Amino acid sequence: MRQSIFKIGIYLLLLIIISSCARGKSAVQENSEKLPKVKDEVLISRLDSLSKIKPRTFYTKVSSKYKDNSMKVSFKTSLRMVADSALNALITFARIPIYNSMVTLDTLTIVDRRNNCFIQEGMSYLKNTFDVDFQHNNIEEVLLGMPVGWDSNEEYYQLKDPFNYIISSHNKRSLRRSTKDLTGDVYIRYYLTNDTRNVRKVVIDSPADTTSIFIDYLTREWIDDYYLPSEADVRIETPRDTILMDMKYSKTSVNDTLILYLNIPDKYERCD
Repeated sequence: MRQSIFKIGIYLLLLIIISSCARGKSAVQENSEKLPKVKDEVLISRLDSLSKIKPRTFYTKVSSKYKDNSMKVSFKTSLRMVADSALNALITFARIPIYNSMVTLDTLTIVDRRNNCFIQEGMSYLKNTFDVDFQHNNIEEVLLGMPVGWDSNEEYYQLKDPFNYIISSHNKRSLRRSTKDLTGDVYIRYYLTNDTRNVRKVVIDSPADTTSIFIDYLTREWIDDYYLPSEADVRIETPRDTILMDMKYSKTSVNDTLILYLNIPDKYERCD
C-alpha cells in the first residue's frame, strides 16, 4: 500500500547526483492560534480536487541551495515540463551549463558537459541504483506543489490538531506503530493552508528505509488560474545523512508552447 509514494525522494536525490550541489532549512511557520474545525470529508475533498489541477505545460527557473554532511553548494535549474509526458532540466553552476537531463515516462537521460559523457537508461535505473521505486508523475507533483502521491481510491484520515489541518494516509493508531513497520509501507501527511485552499506541507515517512522527507511550500503565487509554489524547502533525513535544499522559483509560466530539447554530441561516451 502506497509503497511507490516514496519515489518522489528519488527526484530530489537525482538533483543531488546530477549537480553534486545546495543549502536550506525546512521550516514552515507553525500556527500559534487555534483554527476553526473543518469536517474530514471537506479537507479530503479539497485535496482530491487539488490532485487533479495541473497545467498543460510548466516553465520556471529554480535557484537552489543544497547542504548535507559533506558539502554546501548553490546551483540554478531551468525547468520545462509537458504534463504527463516529459521534463527537461538544465542545471548551471556559476552561469555555466553543467548538466542537461530529460525525464520521460520510461527513460532517463543525463548529459554531463563537464566530463563529456552521458547516461541513458530506463526508469528502472533509479530503482536499481537507490532500491526505491520511481514514477514520473511524482516529480510533477513536487514541482507544482500538488498533494504528492494522492490516490482517490485510498482511505484518508484527519489527524486532530487544533493548530493544523492534517490529512493522513494512516490513522493515529497506525502512525504510533509506524516506527516498527518493516513492510515497506509509506506514511504520508498532508498539511493544508489555513484557508484549506492549498497544500502547505507534505511529510513522507518510510520506516523500512528509516527515511523521512519533508516538503514545505513557504510561498505561492497566482499564475493564470494556478496557485504555484514560489519558494519551497526540502529536508531528507536518512540514517547516513540529513539533506537540506531550498528552491526559489522565478519567471514561472504555464500553458505556453514549449520545446523540450536534449542533444548528445557524437563525441560523448557513456559515463562510467
